[in-house]
Amino acid sequence: MTKIINTSIGWTTSALPVDLSPEWYCATRDVFQARLESLLSSLEKIKGGEAYLLTAICGEIGNNSFDHNLGNWRDVQGVFFAFDEEEKAVVLADRGQGIRQTLSRVINDVKSDSEALTIAFTKAISGRFPERRGNGLKFVARTVKEKSWELTFYSGDAVLSIKKNSALELEVSKMNVNGCCAILRY
Repeated sequence: MTKIINTSIGWTTSALPVDLSPEWYCATRDVFQARLESLLSSLEKIKGGEAYLLTAICGEIGNNSFDHNLGNWRDVQGVFFAFDEEEKAVVLADRGQGIRQTLSRVINDVKSDSEALTIAFTKAISGRFPERRGNGLKFVARTVKEKSWELTFYSGDAVLSIKKNSALELEVSKMNVNGCCAILRY
């Protein structure tokens, strides 16, 4: 695994947050948006028009971190956001409430982190009731499949994977992620 993947996993699985490099940490949405624009500029040179889809996916995941944890961060607000052009990987992570807790606000009987990830990536439901939203992660899943990219998404004790040309795979993770951690390979 790359340094950014190891660091993001360490940050989201530790009982207490470790300090992050300022180049990888976005404490506020405006810092995240500026770095997202920087990613777009870098990717345009090597991916052309696909750069817009890659940054749209990253924007969806990162903005979800801010939208769904507003005022409810576990300990540290903000997003880990880093990319490695050599490895063709982008990593986004947060120490927020996680998918299960977010969905539990609108669905009372979410039984596990695995069930929550399945709902989040396959059903149009929003953790921001009563808003009629909830299509963002479906867009992420559909685009990753169509482009034959790979996504690994951790939340709680579950991990969802979309591998090149395959369906969603869901399993119990060997680690417990405090919040969410998404690894996108393009």
